[in-house]
Amino acid sequence: MNVKATEKTGKSVRMRTAAVGAVCAAMLAGGAGVAIAAPSTAPAVHVATVAAAAPMATASITAHASHSSVKAGSTVVISGKTTDIKTGSKLTVRHLNSSGKWTPLHARATVEKGGVYRVHVKLSHAGAQQLRVAHGKTLSPIVHVMVT
Repeated sequence: MNVKATEKTGKSVRMRTAAVGAVCAAMLAGGAGVAIAAPSTAPAVHVATVAAAAPMATASITAHASHSSVKAGSTVVISGKTTDIKTGSKLTVRHLNSSGKWTPLHARATVEKGGVYRVHVKLSHAGAQQLRVAHGKTLSPIVHVMVT
């Protein structure tokens, strides 16, 4: 084998490897359409443009209370509709406690056909209650109920 040919091939492989590495690093850094300037001695490198993946569907939950004011110990029905959450999925009702943290209540709902749900929530503590329905990181808007 010719030593000159081996050196030339090795240099060519190193240049291609460096170019591919640079393209990969640029794509990981946030660009899919990236241009790279190569030295004039390097062979031409063709980079395929990768189409960005379609954005993921955004799940959402609506929530409405059956009453805006109830007596302590009474039940409120929270109902609403979900989008992009599978039928049969479990939803949790959370309330804002006195220390400012959202904590789950013992009220759970199941997403029915058509994305609808209903859940009965017994409210025992007097005062303004802030409730919301959750499925993982997907949260409904806050529902306000005054408990007297």
